[in-house]
Amino acid sequence: MVDISAATARGILVTNTPDVLTETVADLTFALILAAARRICETERWMRAGQWQTPGVSPMGRDVHHATLGIVGLGRIGVVVAERARGFRMPVLYFDFVRREALEREHGYRYVSLETLLRDSDFVTLHVPFCRRRRG
Repeated sequence: MVDISAATARGILVTNTPDVLTETVADLTFALILAAARRICETERWMRAGQWQTPGVSPMGRDVHHATLGIVGLGRIGVVVAERARGFRMPVLYFDFVRREALEREHGYRYVSLETLLRDSDFVTLHVPFCRRRRG
């Protein structure tokens, strides 16, 4: 939650721009999934250290294709991330407070409990608002 009064007092402009970065955030989400799965940072350090010359050793990570993607929050961004997953032939599980039955029928996404999503997904991505509770 943004304290509009405090921002205004400091001359900070606060805006809401839905849909402006939806595709961009979905791309970045998938880039992070791929980087984590394929251990990109670790592999880059491994290559620079010359360890690629060691026979039989490779930190190539795991496959993303056909892995199960769990999406918490199938709103604007979650839907676009799910679209990206189709290109990798990933089954999609989702949990949200709103069930998206049309998307389930059209794309085969499965609505599941949060517990099931966390248990059965190979990768989990969160696309829900951050809500910090105020103390006191």
